[in-house]
Amino acid sequence: MKGIVYILGLMLLMVFDVSAREWTATEIPMVHLQDLRKYVCDPEGIMSESQRDTADSYLSRLYKESGVQPVFVIVNNVKEGDVFRFAQDIGNQQGVGDKKTNRGLVVVVAVSDKKYFIAPGEGLEKDLTDVECDDIARACIVQSMRANNPNAAMVNTAKAIYNKFKTGKTGFEETSNKSSDSFAGIFFILLAIFIIYMYSRGSNNKGKGGNDRGGRQDRNGGVFGPIFWGNPGHINDNNFGGGFGGGSFGGGGAGGGW
Repeated sequence: MKGIVYILGLMLLMVFDVSAREWTATEIPMVHLQDLRKYVCDPEGIMSESQRDTADSYLSRLYKESGVQPVFVIVNNVKEGDVFRFAQDIGNQQGVGDKKTNRGLVVVVAVSDKKYFIAPGEGLEKDLTDVECDDIARACIVQSMRANNPNAAMVNTAKAIYNKFKTGKTGFEETSNKSSDSFAGIFFILLAIFIIYMYSRGSNNKGKGGNDRGGRQDRNGGVFGPIFWGNPGHINDNNFGGGFGGGSFGGGGAGGGW
């Protein structure tokens, strides 16, 4: 009896350890390296097998028909909750995408962190802009994860990106626009508060700060929600080529939370 209790205790500890684990880019098993038909890395088994296969089928067609090499990752937690750095590290360290075209794509959903990031490789940024990444994420990831449906989040994202390169439309624009409209009023209210604050600050600073135009957004998005990334200085442009084509990621894409 004691032996059974001990074994059950160990099993519970193992389950707790996996669910609380903060993954790093180097620890994620790259399933594509073992099976060329696989593109969704799900080391904790968050998705159902059938839905993971469905996402893989869209991503396989995306690669074969559009030359976009995708890696989708779904885990509970990433190191320090930094999904941007996590996605960039996977793209650069694994060399996702062909070295000549840099048409790689990394999508990360961290379920317990409640964060996501869509990161296109440098050669893909013109075809999949930051705004389009944000539109797809709002319609597919944010809405699905608010409904506690990680299967739909990954499958719909894979489908939307495939449709974008196949037909020019994601098929989720209408839903995305409605979601965006709901944030428009909040944005303008916050903007008005910010302008009033900066004006008051300038007036109380003997006129020296009246022309202050404010700073850049925090990388974590702050109260403004989803964030867009440019490519300042082309940080992390090294081509590691770890078993993929050798593509590089320079900071484009969009991310946020739900």
